Amino acid sequence: MIPNLNDICDCCGGDSQPILQLFNDKCFKVVEGKEARESFCLNDFAFPTDGESCVGLTGTVDGGTVALFDNNVIPESPAQVLQSGRLYARGILLKITYPANDNNGEEIAIADKSVSLIIEKASTLEVVEYSLYNFFAIFTNPKSNKISDLINKIEIVNPNLDYQVRVSALIVYGLAN
Repeated sequence: MIPNLNDICDCCGGDSQPILQLFNDKCFKVVEGKEARESFCLNDFAFPTDGESCVGLTGTVDGGTVALFDNNVIPESPAQVLQSGRLYARGILLKITYPANDNNGEEIAIADKSVSLIIEKASTLEVVEYSLYNFFAIFTNPKSNKISDLINKIEIVNPNLDYQVRVSALIVYGLAN
């Protein structure tokens, strides 16, 4: 069900702020009032999968870290290939949601809503960290046997002790040839 846009964001004396929303036609649309200004559609998105994991990955993180997946790849050389017949996490749909209020019932300022997304490359084990607010993403690695084409690990870190974030993920796996 798509909520009434005026119920989501009502500010500035009754003027609605444009918002990004996902609609039943598989399109994200920037809408203002009842008018859609731009759209980004996923109706042609497809990715091969040999397995999936979702149940149990929805959870909360407060002042800690949650690993969404870890392929446990240890690179020996840049030319190394993945182990044939083994499932590797190849893609993830990820959503992070913040509460409106902290543990004391106080409203959380938008500037204080920040967690980190940590991505580890499989080829070098180099870690890249991104600060983020409300977050939705789809990552898919190529269906390849090269370690350089694989994300090794993804973690979410919430340094905030006074509120929890909800992390939801659907992880898709692919077999190495």
